[in-house]
Amino acid sequence: MDIREIARRIGSLSIEERVQIINCLLDFSPRSLKVVEIAGATQLGAPAVHKQVEALVGAELVSSHSVDGEKEYAVNVKMVRDLFDYMYHQFGPGFRSEPSHADIEAAH
Repeated sequence: MDIREIARRIGSLSIEERVQIINCLLDFSPRSLKVVEIAGATQLGAPAVHKQVEALVGAELVSSHSVDGEKEYAVNVKMVRDLFDYMYHQFGPGFRSEPSHADIEAAH
């Protein structure tokens, strides 16, 4: 993945509903779900789920396929794993800033 792809995919997770959808699809993985099933599991409206899941498909974090003429969605586990592996290897498990001299003085 290049930097642009990473930024685009991380940006696609900047909306709370999309994170809820990813979590839902991970919970049901490897099973794929219809929009109404995702809506029921997340308590989001079906139109909102449809809009957000299509954005996630565009970012390749979710895949879609038709079953009996109706779309079903599944999390792209490899892409999500690759994205978070990249972030972990680049930035570690978390960022902790060292307190500045002024912060230490103010605490005493």
